[in-house]
Amino acid sequence: MLVALSSASMAAEPWTAVARVASEEEAALLERVKGQSSDLSVTLEPSPGGSLTGTPVEQWRAAEQLAARHDARAVLWFVREGQDVRVLVAELDGRHLFTREARLGEVPGTLEWSAGAEALALAARSALRAVDAGAPLGVVVPPRVDDAPMVTPPASTARAVDAVPRDAAATSLASQREGAVGTWWLSVGGHAALDGYARAGHQGVSLGAGWQPGRWRLRLQLLAGLPARLRDARTEVSLGQHAASAWAGWPWAVTQRLDVEVGVGAGAVVFRRRTSVLAPDVEAAPPAMTWALLTGPELRARWRWAARLGVEAGLSAEVLLGRPELRYVIDGNFVSRGDGWALRPRLHVALVVFP
Repeated sequence: MLVALSSASMAAEPWTAVARVASEEEAALLERVKGQSSDLSVTLEPSPGGSLTGTPVEQWRAAEQLAARHDARAVLWFVREGQDVRVLVAELDGRHLFTREARLGEVPGTLEWSAGAEALALAARSALRAVDAGAPLGVVVPPRVDDAPMVTPPASTARAVDAVPRDAAATSLASQREGAVGTWWLSVGGHAALDGYARAGHQGVSLGAGWQPGRWRLRLQLLAGLPARLRDARTEVSLGQHAASAWAGWPWAVTQRLDVEVGVGAGAVVFRRRTSVLAPDVEAAPPAMTWALLTGPELRARWRWAARLGVEAGLSAEVLLGRPELRYVIDGNFVSRGDGWALRPRLHVALVVFP
């Protein structure tokens, strides 16, 4: 006789829970949760980013957006308040919110911290196991205030999420808008390129704004260059370059704090020329402004060293179409003064702010 043994968790189909990780401490806590939940059919996917803070309504909406982006049944996140840390597990289909709190202290690795971390990991495992079994724990978050009263959990559990706005239609539209926006950031820094006009190339400042609705990262970038002084025996030419471009990147190597992306972009470069005469037999052309098209690939690395701050560096290979040529007209003949490079490398470094 052959006897087969099985359990609900072993027979269940694999499913996904996403965990927001905003610090090294939270990454360590998530590893504890993974260790305690290894026997479940759940896959815990870390999602580096800012903490799910704000009002309870804002936290619940952020959890909904995070679950939608990862196709997850549950969202897990941590909130530290002084010496205490809370773990929250949101089950989205049934709108359940489970929360527990433990005292961890502020020094990871100590005995007190480890004991509290294990307590949180066990609590999170209980919540994930309940979701796995189809009977999620926690309070129910009603979609409208007047549909049902909020159930207040015991004092031993953490705070419940407030009810969402009264107008269900308005709530649905707001959630769709917020889910479409995704993660966005601002950047400010400097750049340098070898362009073939000046031996040292040209340098300047950069401003950028990015948006990541899903896996793709989209960004707009403005570059303001310092004028380069091109001097010979006849003239001194002041050549300035400013650019505006749009880029799309795909992160292909991602860790908790560091990621690398490859991308491609296109835009326009404006050249501003002003000429000063150094020899008496030379007549300077009036100041002029011309523009050229740019396109090319880019490799970019970002290190997120805080919840709302990061540093990124990028290296691009720009192809210029229609770049200007500097020339003299001598006895009706054109003599080149320099036409730059058709392909030029550019390096930029920037501080990234995540509002």
